[in-house]
Amino acid sequence: MKRGRFFISVLAVAILLLARPATAADPGQLSAEGAFLLDVASGKVLYEKNADKPFPPASTTKILTALLLVESADLREVVRVGEEINKIGPSSSVAKLKVGDRLTVAELVYALFLPSGNDAAYTAAVFVGRRLSGFEEMDIEKAVAAFVDRMNSRARELGAVNSYFLVPDGYDTPGHLSTPRDLGLLALAASRNDFLRQAAGTAQYYWQGICWTNTNRLLQQNRPEAYYPWATGFKTGYTAQAGHCLVATARGGGRELVGVILKSSQERRWQDARWLLEYGFNHWQEYQVLAAGRQIFTVPVTALFGQAKSVQLVAGSSWAELLSLEQIGGLRLEFKWKRGIVDRRQDGLALKAPLRLGQVVGSAQVILEGEIVGEVAVIAAHGVGVPREWFILGAVLPIVTVLVLIARRRRPPARRANSPGARSRL
Repeated sequence: MKRGRFFISVLAVAILLLARPATAADPGQLSAEGAFLLDVASGKVLYEKNADKPFPPASTTKILTALLLVESADLREVVRVGEEINKIGPSSSVAKLKVGDRLTVAELVYALFLPSGNDAAYTAAVFVGRRLSGFEEMDIEKAVAAFVDRMNSRARELGAVNSYFLVPDGYDTPGHLSTPRDLGLLALAASRNDFLRQAAGTAQYYWQGICWTNTNRLLQQNRPEAYYPWATGFKTGYTAQAGHCLVATARGGGRELVGVILKSSQERRWQDARWLLEYGFNHWQEYQVLAAGRQIFTVPVTALFGQAKSVQLVAGSSWAELLSLEQIGGLRLEFKWKRGIVDRRQDGLALKAPLRLGQVVGSAQVILEGEIVGEVAVIAAHGVGVPREWFILGAVLPIVTVLVLIARRRRPPARRANSPGARSRL
């Protein structure tokens, strides 16, 4: 069997394990100036466009505001709305809170996420800022400053190192900036909180006769131009400087994605988000090249006296990886065999008996772009013993050798013709 045929056999098995999708979205059509796409389970970056460029993040800022709120208080705690709501800028989106209102921390999170209330953001900032400082009557300005300090330190703890936050609501403020990558990391941290994930994915919530509707149209079935059935959250944003922004999470096919769209247009924001998520789900897949126990190929085993032997070689473990279609097309396998096991012949490769069940005879290396990205042991699926003739020969050969040596010792030495004893008598 030629080695080239080995490769064909293995790749055929790999292709049968998981078929490729037929089509994939093209994120190159994105109108957004910044984009980022992350696979949650693997942490692999699937797409990026100006991922580390700072942009005004608008109300996607509230992802971090909500995270700090739930990390600082119990969801059932009651928060009193104060004069801080008067700090919001003109034309702000609001949850219609009034000074003196009381609502739980959980309700305040809904007020942050669904109507994207800037009044809710300042209420949360003062509540958390005072708690962080330990002074319940702290001045509003100082409480907000304490909260903003914590925003920046917490962002860096989560790996968002290229952001600088100045306000809790994301209203246009010179120097208040974040990046697509940083917002993706913040959303990833927030989505790991069960309540924040629930709140971000809620379409509507009623509070004291007020209906808060989620501004994320990916979640709204009555918005067919924007609705995305696999969408699960997370937060919208818009200001004149930031443009139309969206941090979106989606789950489907056993996978979960976090996508970020920054500085898109009103007409294209939802389309951009859907293209980005579709690209992640269709263009990337968990691709299994080798499966534990699956036969790779069958090879001959050398034997005496013409007895034909063969053994099935199987993968000792599985290897799978999240790969793009281009990467899948570029995969190849190389085999490394252990010394003393391989008997290379002119017509191919064979193994030497004896072989034990489960014996490692070599390894299959998964190669991508010239680098080894995975390695799996190749093992014998069954044992191949030493042929019976080997045992017979092994027992007889020493005896024969001893007899030959004895015979040689007993035999008298031959006389030479010119030796004295060899002279003829007269």
